[in-house]
Amino acid sequence: MSITVPSGAQANRAGRSPRIGRGGSTAGAGHSFLLVCAAVGGAAALGLITRNAFSVAFWPANAILVGIMLRAPQRHRPSGWAGAVAGFILADLIFGQSPELAGWFATANVTGTFVAVLLLRRLDPRDLRLRRVHSVMRISVALLPGSIAAALAGAVMVVVQFHGSPSQTLMTWTASEIANYLIFLPAMLTVQPPWRGERRAGTPAPTARPVWPALLLAMSCILAVWFDGPGSIMFPMPALLLCAMTYSVSTAALITMALGSGCMITIGLGLVDIGQDLSIPRMVISIRIAVAFLALVPLTISSAMAVRDDLMAQLQRVADHDGLTGLLNRRAFEHRLHQLLDIAPNPGSGGLALFWLDLDHFKAINDRHGHPAGDAVLRAIATTIAGCCCPGDLSARLGGEEFALAIVAPDARATAAMAERLREAIATLRIDWHGTAIRATSSIGACHLAHWPVDAAALLRGLDEALYRAKHAGRNRIEWLDPAALNLSAA
Repeated sequence: MSITVPSGAQANRAGRSPRIGRGGSTAGAGHSFLLVCAAVGGAAALGLITRNAFSVAFWPANAILVGIMLRAPQRHRPSGWAGAVAGFILADLIFGQSPELAGWFATANVTGTFVAVLLLRRLDPRDLRLRRVHSVMRISVALLPGSIAAALAGAVMVVVQFHGSPSQTLMTWTASEIANYLIFLPAMLTVQPPWRGERRAGTPAPTARPVWPALLLAMSCILAVWFDGPGSIMFPMPALLLCAMTYSVSTAALITMALGSGCMITIGLGLVDIGQDLSIPRMVISIRIAVAFLALVPLTISSAMAVRDDLMAQLQRVADHDGLTGLLNRRAFEHRLHQLLDIAPNPGSGGLALFWLDLDHFKAINDRHGHPAGDAVLRAIATTIAGCCCPGDLSARLGGEEFALAIVAPDARATAAMAERLREAIATLRIDWHGTAIRATSSIGACHLAHWPVDAAALLRGLDEALYRAKHAGRNRIEWLDPAALNLSAA
């Protein structure tokens, strides 16, 4: 979330001193500097630890820097980028690099990442979360200019410092940047921190995913090491595609990161022999491109699967909810209620309060004020009903002006209090319709279940009968169903 720092005049109007505002900005700048410096310096040191003369470069620092600037936009400020420069230089100095070369490398890395951040910030936020079909391709296209910019700065350094080949540097550096971005950046963009992992109310619990695709991936990696050779790098691809189709985007990104970084390290350090001479630049470029595609293909599939899952969830919500009020419809409510009543409750979980309610004289509201006014009343009643529910409770519009609730309640006394509060909340509700206050009352059939499973069909019939007794007895009242008076034992 971006933070807007008010100007001096704005600060005075808001009752804050400009001096305090500048102090807060200074503290924020210092925090950004230290945080980015530590993250980039640590990631750069990790890359330098795994280097060797002809290493297929394992370099997570640039992707981590881009991820920080996108996930925490408040770090995208001069102090944050200064921290990145300091982190790159410190890591090089610690590992014995000269200050001059450390400055060159830092310039190349920061130039490339800055360009990449500017372009990625222009993408749709759904692309950065890999929630669109072509998200990975759009991200790759946005990363390419940044990779080329870093390679250009690196080529200048190679020519000035080592009198080397600029064209060779351009090719190898660009391929390395793209491969490392595709390995690390998707995980940086999609993995949710543990402190933000709480589920939103109403969001279904994640389903357990099978373990065997990950086990197949581990076995294919072992086979790749066992057989060696140029083709061994692609041995894990089938299992990796299976993981992409099975697991969430963030999990697939983590798996791809682990596999890609493992390839970079083991091949670069010669722990796995793929039969290629890594002192030949074109061989290095070929391997880096292969590793890039090893990440690109499964991430694209995982992103497409996420889009499909999102669409299916939207269709399921449309199928299960009433279009006017947003509450569950009759089919979905009765299905979920049957599922609930077919399973014995956990000990100590309390009972269940069931309310069937119908608005009194609703046809008169439609006749007097028009159907749009009636719709406004239904929406207001639905909002009142939803406000009585907690996550896990059920509320529905059964059709017309008829509603239903199933709420966890500890005992019959609590259920009675809930029913009375619901009746009173509806009776005191005022719906303003073009200057006219519309009021409505409700008749309620209520029941408290202390034990189940029960015969759900008999229970629903009994609640419906209690509702109509409330109407015949004068409306705006509650009639109770005694479960003991009916044969509610489960069939």
